[in-house]
Amino acid sequence: MAGASGSQDEEIGSINITPMVDVILVLLVIFMVTANFLKKESLNINLPKVQAADPNVAESVQVAITKTGSILLEGKDTDVTGLVRNLEREAKIRPNMRLTLSADESLPYGKITELMGIIRKAGVTKIALSVKK
Repeated sequence: MAGASGSQDEEIGSINITPMVDVILVLLVIFMVTANFLKKESLNINLPKVQAADPNVAESVQVAITKTGSILLEGKDTDVTGLVRNLEREAKIRPNMRLTLSADESLPYGKITELMGIIRKAGVTKIALSVKK
């Protein structure tokens, strides 16, 4: 019996990786499907369209004003005093800070310039307007 073919002392010469590949593919499909649900909630702002846009928008502080007039700082709802307080604090830390203002195209020009004036008084001098390309 010592020479039986089913002995416990034999070494395994190969490993079957098919089950591991199956598990990895299933995980990949799960991640791909759930990635659509994890999208950042987008704002309902209709930006004006232009021919050329600045590619460095992602490096700046984001401020948005919706068509109803509510102000958002980095996607969080705020009021004018909260906006000024946050921008003043941030401008002291980063003196050459850049801000990108996204405003709905249906807003009156006066409302946008009023907000730009408030931002400038807070100490931010580099303001870019966000547009659709």
